[in-house]
Amino acid sequence: MDIAAKHMVKKHLGQYGWDITWGPRVWKSETSKLYEGLNNCWMVMKAPNVEYPDGTKSDTYVVAIAGTAVFSREDWVYEDFRVNKVVDFDSYTKTFKSGSAEQPVGVQNSPFRGIPYDAWGMTLGAWAVATHNSPSRDPGAGTNLLKYLANLKKSPGDFRVIFAGHSLGGALSPYLSLATKANNLVLDIADVAGDILALPAAGATPGEQLFSDAYSKLSEVSGPGGYQLWNADFYNTLDIVPNAWSTDDTQDQQIPHKDPRPRAEGKDRAKSSGLTYVPIKDNPFKGTPPSKPPTNLLSFMAEAVLQHTKAYHNAVEVSDELVDLYRTITSAPGVQKKTARVLAKEMPVLCNLHDSEWDERGDLTYSFDCILTGERVV
Repeated sequence: MDIAAKHMVKKHLGQYGWDITWGPRVWKSETSKLYEGLNNCWMVMKAPNVEYPDGTKSDTYVVAIAGTAVFSREDWVYEDFRVNKVVDFDSYTKTFKSGSAEQPVGVQNSPFRGIPYDAWGMTLGAWAVATHNSPSRDPGAGTNLLKYLANLKKSPGDFRVIFAGHSLGGALSPYLSLATKANNLVLDIADVAGDILALPAAGATPGEQLFSDAYSKLSEVSGPGGYQLWNADFYNTLDIVPNAWSTDDTQDQQIPHKDPRPRAEGKDRAKSSGLTYVPIKDNPFKGTPPSKPPTNLLSFMAEAVLQHTKAYHNAVEVSDELVDLYRTITSAPGVQKKTARVLAKEMPVLCNLHDSEWDERGDLTYSFDCILTGERVV
């Protein structure tokens, strides 16, 4: 991931003045298995005098947060699927300001109402991103994200901070954006509400109604339209991830699916928290649907991967860059692609499916190759 991030910035973003100023940090917990992937990956990039759609210009820092590490079972189980418990957003994020943040502890059926709550797993991910230091060999070495943001200065004019991410990063970015605003974590910023922004994509729902309300209060949706809307979750209506914890059946009727088990188990876990998860304001688009719904597990996985990845690349017109990045990652020494069957075995719910539900193509197909081909890989 370190190699891939630096390659992408140098080759594709460097021409526009972007440079890495903190990280990248690839973090893997002490309890994660040796053969598993990372837990989280994030970095900060800066470009001077960025011109915005409204014509204004400002030095800009982007906190870029990666999505779920597909081959990290701990990431799936701890950060994505820990929606059965919740954490008090206000009380917990105040520890970001004091510098005393520790791993969050979730509760079920909290007796305290009238305060915003977020998923336990989401809060765990925010803790990881906020508190772990940049590696010694990289920019910002020895400082964590909280300290880095607190020390940003006008140089010489005002600046903006944008939290951005896809998938897991699309849920963590609005959480951290609101935490930064609510606790005044960027001391030298001119306009807390207007100069601290979020640009999430494909994010699952981080919290319940009061969190969504608090986010909306400090995070006005603005921008010219299309994918260029600040503070709204840019999502594909055919993508299963942004609807993951919705308990409203009308929100996922148009998603092509073959197997109801992943959806049912996800909703059961969300309900067990004692609260109802409510999305932040959204910015939907519709990807290209398949000619017919998936008929087997392999075609279901292929469709899910395409709608969660390639559809977004096409929507924001970055397909060529992402093809290059995918090739860079998969050609790195020691990196080996995993087949669709192996991929499923490392995912919650799907890992419990019997081998009889697969055919031989499951061992010959690489689901994420849709990034290369632009087509459904079945």
